[in-house]
Amino acid sequence: MKLCTFSRVMREKGIEDAVNAVVSVNTALGFQAFSLDIYGQVDGAQTEWFDSLQKVFPPYIRYGGLVPFDKSVDVLKEYFALLFPTYYEGEGFAGTLIDAYSAGVPVIASDWKYNAELVNENVGLVYSTRDQLALAGILKATAEDPTLLLCKKRLCLIEADKYRIDKAVRVLIEQLEDD
Repeated sequence: MKLCTFSRVMREKGIEDAVNAVVSVNTALGFQAFSLDIYGQVDGAQTEWFDSLQKVFPPYIRYGGLVPFDKSVDVLKEYFALLFPTYYEGEGFAGTLIDAYSAGVPVIASDWKYNAELVNENVGLVYSTRDQLALAGILKATAEDPTLLLCKKRLCLIEADKYRIDKAVRVLIEQLEDD
């Protein structure tokens, strides 16, 4: 099952947690249940950390570089799930989640800031922030029963529809009129 991260590449985005969880689950299962592709710009202040991390990547984990913003949904369509293990203090409304839903890709996210509001039971799974064992537990359960996420793919497309620009603007206008 192909997994990916799609964010700035930095420690606080949980990239290392994602790597470690995938490695630990594949090792525990005794076969390669998951691959992981990491997309995004490497934070300039953390290139040394990421270079060191890449040196220990097994063959099923790779850095995919940058994806042009207008190609993100096309790239995400190729994946089973998006991992969003962030604990970045400046995290806001993550457009990556909407891109994943638009691609029909469920999300496995940390319970950080607004994630639990955006990643509901219809479109993904949420685990305790910085709890790598919980992330690995979700992956292991998914390897044993892929329908845990497969059943959410169609619902992701429905969720993405809620964020279409025409609908978002309508909600904003209604709120302004109420004030």
